[in-house]
Amino acid sequence: MKKEINFYVIGGQYFNYCYGGTKTLTGAKRLATKNEEYWDNWAGWHKPAIFRKEDCDANGNPKYGALAAVFWDRWNKRWEENYED
Repeated sequence: MKKEINFYVIGGQYFNYCYGGTKTLTGAKRLATKNEEYWDNWAGWHKPAIFRKEDCDANGNPKYGALAAVFWDRWNKRWEENYED
């Protein structure tokens, strides 16, 4: 049985890196928290962004111009959603 993926966790300071995909948004948030990245030049720690499956190609890379569906707002310490329904 093939694993259903609805969200991809993609990070990286200079180049995109896909940490994997999950079926649920909660699972994607957990995966992003688990793979927090340290960015250089005093940028500090960042959680990878979460993209919807429709906004990514078959390899889990965001399509040109795609906006993250969910991202971590490090100043307010919470997840922010970019859904435009």
